[in-house]
Amino acid sequence: MTKKWIVKVVVIAALIFGLSSQASASEPKVYWDGLLMVKGQVGKIKVIKPINLWKRDGNKLVFERVLKPGEQYRVYRYDNLFGGQYGLGGGYYITKMAGYVDYRTPSKKKLAELEAAYSGGGTTTKPIGNLSIGKVTQQQSKKIAPGVTETELSVTSNRGKQKIYTVEYDGKTEKISLETALAKGQLYGFEPVSKQANNAQTPEKHVVAGINGDYFDKNGHPVDLMIQKGEIVATSQTPLNELAVFGVTKEGKPLIGNPQLKISVQVNGQNAYWINSVNRTRSANHLVLYTPAFASSTRTNNLGTEVVVKTESGQLNGHSVLTGTVVRVVENVGDEQLNSGEFVLSGHNFGSDYLKTISVGDKVEVKADFGSNDWNQVVEALSGRYHLVKNGSVVKQTVVGVHPRSAIGIKADGGIVTVVVDGRNALHSVGLSLAEMATVMKDLGAVQAFTFDGGGSSTMVIRDHGNDSVSVVNKPSDGAERSVSNSLLFISQWMKGPLNQLVVNPKELTLFAGATYKDLGITVKGMDQFYNAVPVSQVAYSSPALKKNADGSYIASTSLSNSEMTVSSGNISSKIKVNIINTLDSIQVDEKDVIVENNTIYKIQPKGIYKGKTVITDPALFKWSVSPASLGTINNKGEFKAGSAKGTGTITISHGKVSAKIAVTVGTPEPILIDGFENGVANYKASGARYKSVNLIQDPLSKTGKSSAKLSYDFTGTSGTSGAYIDAIKPIAIKGNPKKIGMWVYGDGKGHWLRMQLKDGSGQEIQLDFTKNLNWTGWKYIEAAVPQNIKTPLVIEAPVRYMETNDANKNSGAIFIDQIQAVYK
Repeated sequence: MTKKWIVKVVVIAALIFGLSSQASASEPKVYWDGLLMVKGQVGKIKVIKPINLWKRDGNKLVFERVLKPGEQYRVYRYDNLFGGQYGLGGGYYITKMAGYVDYRTPSKKKLAELEAAYSGGGTTTKPIGNLSIGKVTQQQSKKIAPGVTETELSVTSNRGKQKIYTVEYDGKTEKISLETALAKGQLYGFEPVSKQANNAQTPEKHVVAGINGDYFDKNGHPVDLMIQKGEIVATSQTPLNELAVFGVTKEGKPLIGNPQLKISVQVNGQNAYWINSVNRTRSANHLVLYTPAFASSTRTNNLGTEVVVKTESGQLNGHSVLTGTVVRVVENVGDEQLNSGEFVLSGHNFGSDYLKTISVGDKVEVKADFGSNDWNQVVEALSGRYHLVKNGSVVKQTVVGVHPRSAIGIKADGGIVTVVVDGRNALHSVGLSLAEMATVMKDLGAVQAFTFDGGGSSTMVIRDHGNDSVSVVNKPSDGAERSVSNSLLFISQWMKGPLNQLVVNPKELTLFAGATYKDLGITVKGMDQFYNAVPVSQVAYSSPALKKNADGSYIASTSLSNSEMTVSSGNISSKIKVNIINTLDSIQVDEKDVIVENNTIYKIQPKGIYKGKTVITDPALFKWSVSPASLGTINNKGEFKAGSAKGTGTITISHGKVSAKIAVTVGTPEPILIDGFENGVANYKASGARYKSVNLIQDPLSKTGKSSAKLSYDFTGTSGTSGAYIDAIKPIAIKGNPKKIGMWVYGDGKGHWLRMQLKDGSGQEIQLDFTKNLNWTGWKYIEAAVPQNIKTPLVIEAPVRYMETNDANKNSGAIFIDQIQAVYK
């Protein structure tokens, strides 16, 4: 019994007092009356006379122990149940009894300060103000880990709209570090930043943000120096005066510079021999060191010698010596396997001659030296291209062009800021020149800064509140996240704690007076005080504007009002705004042009819109009509029953003064032309993957009419899946749900794979295969089946995706497209 009582005391103490040590590690801090306050706290209580501590179990209280005079506790809530009770957290309560306890609450100003300090969506950094490139029209900042803040800026510049994303680490908060990530764990390959980041997640290391890294070649190799987990995985290729490298030492000190690395090897303590590079393609006369970080093998030819060394101690870096014993010497073979626990020395000509002097059993030592004590201590490093700021001054730029940009900077106080600027989209963000990017980095406080790879590679990912994984926060100019070589990640090692805050979306709920809602459309997630995701269970909603039905649905009040809703889980709660309205701005439907077979039923789901938000989805709240009446009938469930005769007409949906119309065709139509390219290719753009060039023009060669679309491509010299695409700038709507899509294609006989990309009404991409071997020349009509029972409406995102997966069939050519049509029979 005594042991059980002690355990309970320990649990209570952990719940009530344990927060002080955790809270002290996380900024910001709010103190009141000598006490460090925590999220959700509304007061404190001191025991004056012995009084019972209760644990609430449903609708009853269970006695825990007697509290002694002098004991003090934080208070998180007050309930009127059982004569009034103070909630201490974890389900523990003290009954309100005059003379037995002394309860105090902070001022409203102090409570507001606490709320602002722990606000999940509010600004947590000092407003940036205007930038040199233009006026900041909007700034949204939030902490994503202790000491790490993500900010989004909307800027109006002389060039146009700019959208800027930053992740900043203060450089001093403990348990935060920066690490590099490599596509699929090897230099040979590509992978999106989000996947690199999420693959790096572990229970002990939470990736909270990331940015794309170095420029890369056609095989995915980063161009310059990379150090990962204390090991050099790639050496630099850029001339020293142009080299830009970011590094972090063992002690967490950030560096930006152009370190000159020298690597040598000694065998049995004899004279050292210079190593030309690490994990690079072997050049004439060179000696290269390969590790498993390169690929599965060295990918060398047979014109050389390769020595396999079993690692015994150390790492390949500036503060260690890599040692091992030779286990194999192979001449004139090449492409040696790269196995864990081994490295390979590979030489051509002079390098080969040196390796031929080595025998099995020899002892090998490899030393690396950056010529700088700081750089020799670096354990993580990533490179870029153009220096933007040096020693607090903007660097003059000679390269012109406006593009999306990625950059990293170090501030005077040791803080680190990473930045992505979107581009190539006039409605969202046009992008910056290098000179403009340099001024932005200085404006953001960087005293040293340079660019990472930009353009379509520019990507920033963050772990949003309530999520375990990261997701892309910017809008990459390719329209989707590009696969890249490597990335830089922000890591939090703060372990998950108890629920501290609810993340509720949306922050404002608009409901229609008297409407019933089966789902309020609210998502509730949880966070601890270190911004780690915490599961949330038994969420409760309460608002004077809502009444809950027995089936779990809610009825909105018939009184027009602005109110609040309290969302709670245990002792943690959050509030959102609730607005009750009775008018609509518009009515929206997914399909504005439908095809319905004779004597069948087609269900229509309208949405009532108010200030851009859906507030009505119940079909019974709308008025319905069909014209002409002979076309069919429709009920208040939105179910249209087509008649037995073919015809066309209109369905009208209305509410008050607003309405929407749907064009209806009853019966199976003949094929409907989608595009014959008679009006040109202005709605399309050429894109692709792993190509030398792609190009799209309107061409006079045609099957019908006066023109077609000509897609030219060059896949030569590339590796991996290549593609030449015709992308629709604005997705092309398809009427109804056709059985097939057809088109005329003037082939080039090169044997590539021809596809089309659709998107259905649920947002899922659908790939249609026309042929996996385009082996004809001249005009040919082809069709691809459209999956049935998919959600409409359908749109075409890319009418042509011309692809090649075989490296042995990488060639160049052109195809012509004409008369794309939807087929319904």
